[in-house]
Order: sequence, then C-alpha cells, then structure tokens
Amino acid sequence: MNTLANLQRPAAQDVRVDMFSLQGFELAQRIAKAFSCSDAVPVAFRSHVLKKDKTGEFWVENPAALGNCIVAIEVAQAVGMSVTAVMQNADVIQGKLRWSGKFVIAAINASRRFTPLEFKFENLGKIKATYKEKQGWNDQKKKYDFIDRTVEVDNIVCTAFAYMIENGQRTNKRIEGAPVSMKMVVEEGWYGKSDSKWQGEMKHLMFQYRAGSFFGNIHAPDIVMGMGRTAEEERDMGTLIPQEDGSYTASVDELKFNSASESQVSDSKKAQTETVVEKSATGTESDGDQSTSEMTAEEKAEIAAKEQAEAEAAEQGQQAETTTRAARTTRARTQANIE
Repeated sequence: MNTLANLQRPAAQDVRVDMFSLQGFELAQRIAKAFSCSDAVPVAFRSHVLKKDKTGEFWVENPAALGNCIVAIEVAQAVGMSVTAVMQNADVIQGKLRWSGKFVIAAINASRRFTPLEFKFENLGKIKATYKEKQGWNDQKKKYDFIDRTVEVDNIVCTAFAYMIENGQRTNKRIEGAPVSMKMVVEEGWYGKSDSKWQGEMKHLMFQYRAGSFFGNIHAPDIVMGMGRTAEEERDMGTLIPQEDGSYTASVDELKFNSASESQVSDSKKAQTETVVEKSATGTESDGDQSTSEMTAEEKAEIAAKEQAEAEAAEQGQQAETTTRAARTTRARTQANIE
C-alpha cells in the first residue's frame, strides 16, 4: 500500500555511466555484465569461451571479459557510438582496442573532411622477401623456435588517397597515406601467419583495409577516435556540470541565454515579416502611427520577447499550481485510506 512517506519521496533520477562516480561505475558494471553474457559479441568480450583440444570441446571462463566490456563502454562514450558497434568493429590486440580497417575507412568517408578514399595499386615486379616462421616450443630456451623463410612474390604497392574538402567543395589538394607493399607484408610477419589472407586472392582487399588504416592514423586520428566536434555541436553541448548522483545538468544561466537568443532571432524575423506585410497592405503610414512604424526590428523583437517571456511565466505558474493541487488531493485520499 502506498503511504504518505512513499508519495513524498522524490522520484528516482536517471544515472549515467561515469567511471569516476559510484553510481555511474556500478551502472557500467551492470551493462558490461549483460554484454559479457551475450553470444552476439566477439570472443574477447564474452564471459565464457569455447575451447578445443584432443579430448573435445569445453567452456572456460574469460576473466578479462568484464574489464574488456567496460573499456568498450568508455570508448563508445568517447567516440559517440553504440557499445555494440564498438565491440563489433574493434579487436583487443596486445592490450589495446584496435579498429578494423573497414571501420576506419567508413569513419573517414563519413567525416566529409575528405572525398571518399581511393586506392592506387602498383606492381613493382618480382622480389624475394624473408620472414620468420614459428616452430615448436623449445623447453630449454623457454620460448618458441623460429626459422627464416624466403618467398618470391610480386611487390604490389597500395596507397590510399583522397582530396581535401573545404566549405563543402572538393579542392585539388591531394592527401596520401603511407604506402603498403608486399615486401612490408612479408617482413612484418603478416604473410606467414596461419590462415593468412595475404597469400590468396583476398590480398587486394587486405591491401585496401591496411592502406585505409594507415591513412586514418596519419591524417585523421581525431576522426577515428571521435575527438573532433563541429562548431554547431560545441554550441549545442553547452557547459555540463557533474552532479553527486552521476548525472549532469546544464547551467541555468546558459540555458536562459540560449533560449532568449533563439527567441529573439525568431521574433526578429517575425517582426520584420509583419512590417513588410503591413507596408504592402496600407501603402502609406498615417501621422498618428508614425512613431510605431519608425520602431526598428530589434526594438519590436525585444518587446515581443518580453511579452512571450511573461506569457510563459504565467503558464508555468498555472501548471505548478495545478500540480500542487493534484498532489494535495492525492495525499488527502491516501491519508484517509490509511486512517
């Protein structure tokens, strides 16, 4: 049964993910736990993973899953993406979340800072390149043995490039990323990995993914990491003040200023339109109305803004009074039921 104390209790406020507040961090852990129980996320984020050996298949616990999910949540906040999108497009490699090549290309193309990425291929002829191939475990050295392998391959070179966009128009300024060559692929060990796609017909796609990543890392790291904001976004964001419960509120003065600015601009346009219509309808102005007609658009806008503010204040007062009456009625009924 609802009691008077329950009715007087303030409504629960929404909590936002915040790594530096108690409630915000607890929320992040609950979200991370939910994601870690899903089969629709990559293995690095799952609480249990399926392992195989000679005896068969079995499930083992992944102790890093919860932490990986929290990292993905924080990255999602930083880049302005959904947590699912971050998990699906990032790989945990040597303690870092690394974006997939296709995600980097998509982010660059969507930024409108450059024209869509293009790729230039060149074949510099046959070369011999050497890489180290992993062998078995050496108990004496306590590490794996490696042997040198030399292969003869076509030294294909792929370079990603695009043209700068300024004021919405393509310019003639061409930007190129670092070239990716087959010699680099072999010597860096990408060629010799098990199930390597660099050795088959997929190599051209792999060239474009890697060249696109190089372009983004050099010329657009802010786009890839979501650090860039437009001037319009900065104005709309305003100044957020952290609260004790983990939520954020905007400055009251700033909200009033933004609201008044928008109201003045709107009323100014309205006043100018009314003046034009009035002049068109009457043709001339009488001497008695001369003082009113000589008012500038800014003065009319100021008067209109004051009238609108008074009307809004009256409406808010009426709403507050109605809410207070409803609350009193509810409390009275509840008290009667209790008695």
